[in-house]
Parts: sequence; structure tokens; C-alpha cells
Amino acid sequence: MTRPRRHVEGQVAALTRRTAGGRFLTRPDANINAIAAYEFARAADRSGVVVHGTMVMSNHLHIVLTDPQARRSEFMRDAMAGFSRARKDCIGFDGSLWDNGSYCDTVLLDREVFEIQLLYVLLNPVKAGLVRRAKDWPGFKIMPSDWEKPMQVQRPDSYYGDDQPESFEFIPRRPPGYDDMSLEEVVAYFEKRLREEENEIHRQRKKKRRRFLGIKAVLATNPFDCAKDLRRKKGRQSVPRYAAFHPELLEQAVSRERAFQSAYVRVRKRWIAGKKRCVFPCGTLWLRRNSPVKCREGDPNEAGLAANYVPHSPTGARRSRRMSL
Repeated sequence: MTRPRRHVEGQVAALTRRTAGGRFLTRPDANINAIAAYEFARAADRSGVVVHGTMVMSNHLHIVLTDPQARRSEFMRDAMAGFSRARKDCIGFDGSLWDNGSYCDTVLLDREVFEIQLLYVLLNPVKAGLVRRAKDWPGFKIMPSDWEKPMQVQRPDSYYGDDQPESFEFIPRRPPGYDDMSLEEVVAYFEKRLREEENEIHRQRKKKRRRFLGIKAVLATNPFDCAKDLRRKKGRQSVPRYAAFHPELLEQAVSRERAFQSAYVRVRKRWIAGKKRCVFPCGTLWLRRNSPVKCREGDPNEAGLAANYVPHSPTGARRSRRMSL
């Protein structure tokens, strides 16, 4: 049995999806940017997730979101399926757009680790040596400057038929845990941290005498090619299910995860044996959506970013603790 995911209402998570074989199948162009905007907007409208940041790279994408209704699996299912169908139709590709397995999902438990993860997502094209500033990346992205600004997303001209909605209003939201700051202050804070991190990357690359590839070269990349280092990589890196700066939050999350896994296996055996009045643990995902099973109510003290916000100094945290189960 595949280990079940545990999704709880209100979690803040960082999601990642990679292309098959690391090919540059989502390389920036007008088509993939339009597809990304439409699919994110449509999937968010259906699932109710709140998006804080995205970065669609040439061979993978990142999303940081809040999941009020524990429906991010539906968000990813719908968005990634739409991505795949529309993009393959455009570039004439018959294979799988995405790699084997499912998307990577890490729950962010506190404000410090949220900042680290969001900056990591936004800095992807800079760290990769593609562009000097995150804002220069020609692919689809959602930055702090986009928070609380309505986006009127139109249906792309290619692939989509008239039976699909013509447009969506999509509003990227400011992250939770910053109620002590106005919108202008929190945007300025993240933009300052982003510039600082970019400048540090510039210094390191200058020491090594490494240049940035540039937008023109990025756009000229063959979508069916892949990075040389990816060709040599074997296996799949383990992605932590939880990340936190404060160790007590991580310990709580790991404890709950282990208790969930144990209870799920035990109750599932009874359910398969025909005892249909079983009550599954809080966080049960697949069976709750696909079978008439009952689940326990959530714990109001559940570890999570919004519920466990701890004020900290404006300098932010540089390191996080992660746990993979």
C-alpha cells in the first residue's frame, strides 16, 4: 500500500512538480505562460486554495499556498492535468509531461521557514544562473508585488474550446502570519529580502567568474532537451513532509504524522474486512474523497503556520529544520 498523504485544513505548503526526464517542456513562452495562468486560476477557483507565490521554470514548477479546505491534491490534479494536455498539444509531444510519481508536498509550520521557502522559490532562476533578478524571469511567476491585486485571466487562444470558462478572476494573497504589518510593509519586507539574497548570489557568482545565461538564451532553449547534470542523476531525492524553524512545532507535526499513519493502517484493515462503521483519522484524503467513510474532526491545536505564529526579528531566519517520514 502506498503511504497515504495527510492533508489538514488550513495548512501552508510548498508544492513542486518536475517534467519527465528533466526536459525543458515548460520552458517560458507565450503559450506556457497563458496555460499556467489559466490552469492555476481555474484550479484555485475549484479547490479554494490561496496562492502566495509561484515560479514556473523550464523543467519544474514551484507553488507556495495556503490550503483552507484540505483540497490541494485536487488543485494539483486539475492544474497539472490541464498543463499536460494543453502544453503537449502546443509542442506536439506524445509522452508524459510530468515525471513518474506524484508531486512533492512540504508543510510549512512557522513564519521563518515560510520566508526561507518563498525566497527559495522566487530565487530559482537567479540561483540557476539564468537571469540576474527574479523579476526578469520570462516565465509565469507570482511575486510579492502581485499580492492582493486581481488578475483577469483569459482563456488561452489555443487548445481550449468554448466549453471552457472564458475568464477567471485570480487574486494572489499575502501570506498568513503577518498581521502585524500592512500590505505595503509586508511586500516591501519581502522585496528587500529578495534583493539581499540576489546580491549575495551575484557576489558568489562573480567570485567564481560565472555569468548569467540571459533571457534571450533561455527563450531559445530546445524544450525537448534537458540539463546535462540531470542526465547523470539517478534516483529521486527525498522531500521532507514538514519543515520548521522552531523544533517543538516540527516534533508536534511528526508525532501527529506517525499517529495518523498507524491509525490509518489499523482502521483500513478493519474497513477492508467489511466493518464499514470505522472512523478514519483526521487528515485522511483519498478514501474520504472516493468512498463514503467517516473521519475524525481536526484538532484545533494542530501544528501549522497560522495557528502557531511566533513573532521574530525583521532579520528573519536563515536555516530551517526539516523532517522526512
